[in-house]
Parts: sequence; structure tokens; C-alpha cells
Amino acid sequence: MANQRTAKQPASKAVFVNCPFDDGFKPIFRAIVFTILSSGYHPRCALDATDGAEVRVSKIAKMIGECDWGIHDLSRVEVDPAGVPRFNMPMELGIHLGARLFGTGRHKRKRALILEAQPHRYDAALSDISGQDIEVHANDPAEAIRRVRNWLSEHRNPIEPPLPGAAAMLSDYRQFQTEIGALLAARRLDTLDELPHSDFLFAVRDWITTRAKALT
Repeated sequence: MANQRTAKQPASKAVFVNCPFDDGFKPIFRAIVFTILSSGYHPRCALDATDGAEVRVSKIAKMIGECDWGIHDLSRVEVDPAGVPRFNMPMELGIHLGARLFGTGRHKRKRALILEAQPHRYDAALSDISGQDIEVHANDPAEAIRRVRNWLSEHRNPIEPPLPGAAAMLSDYRQFQTEIGALLAARRLDTLDELPHSDFLFAVRDWITTRAKALT
């Protein structure tokens, strides 16, 4: 398990996740991450590593370049209390689309899932993407799981079987939330709510491995 925390994953199985990281969005973010891992893919995001000497946009661009898949949540493209709009998510989506439009080789095969909380809300702020398919999660983790699962399953190799259904993945996620406490305690890690991102990734992989062994 420890090697999975640091090993670089192939681009064909790497999914860049572009979304808010505040506590209010955490239920959606963690549901997305769990679905990616349960589907046999590997989530990447700006939380992967902290390096104060690294230029953030360079880090993001490099990470997007290393992933054939990208999930971009635009539900927080809104004006903050100071009256300043939040444009980080659209910028990162733009980098992804630019790589697909102007890149070469596998970059031209990049796939994107664009998420929103409400239908057509993005029209007022980012009308240039109005011709693309936008999926709505309605700020519901269960709906986020369904949207991500369906997208990943739809674009699998035709010779591969479909992923377990959205209802099954949601059931697994609820089981994970119920059972993970004991595994975290055994590892002397923080509680689920307090886990930093790297530990959450480890916990999900640990649970998936433990569950698979129990079922064999």
C-alpha cells in the first residue's frame, strides 16, 4: 500500500480533479475521489503535494499533462464575500481543453467531465462552453458518484465490462464510511473527518484491499 502513495500512475488511468477544496465541498470531493479509486483509476489534484517553492500554475499544468482524464467542477464559479469572482476552476478547465485542442499524441484523446450544481448556471459566466455537455450533481454526493461512475464506464475500452452500477458504488461508499473508523484506529491515523488528503487516499485504498481479501 505504501508504494501506491508515491508511485506515478500511467496517464491512461490518471484522473485530474479540478474542484474546490474547502470544507463545504468536501463531501462532493471525497465522493468523487472514492468513485475514481473504486473504478480502478487514480485521482490527481493540487492537494497531492505541497511545495512552497513550486509555481502553482506550472504544477497544475504538469499534472493535467500527466492525466488522460479530467473532472472539472464549476459549481463554485461565484463571487466571494469580498466581491471577487473565483476563476481557478475555469482556468484549469481551459488548460485541459487547450491541451486537447493544441496538443499532440495522447493529449488529443483527453476526456473531460464538466460538473455543475445547477443546470445552465454556467451560461452567465462561461458561455463559451455552452455547446458542451455539462453534468449536474445538485450538491449531492450520491449524484456526484453517479455522474463520475457513468462517465468513466461509458469511456472504457469496449472489450472491458462496465463498472459496477452507481447504486452499488454508493452502497460501497456508505459501507466504507461505516467501516473505515476501525481501520484508521488500527493504523493510528486521525478520524475520517480530520484526515488530510494523502491519508484519505491511503484509507480508501486500504479499505478496498481489505474488503477484496474478505470477499475471496
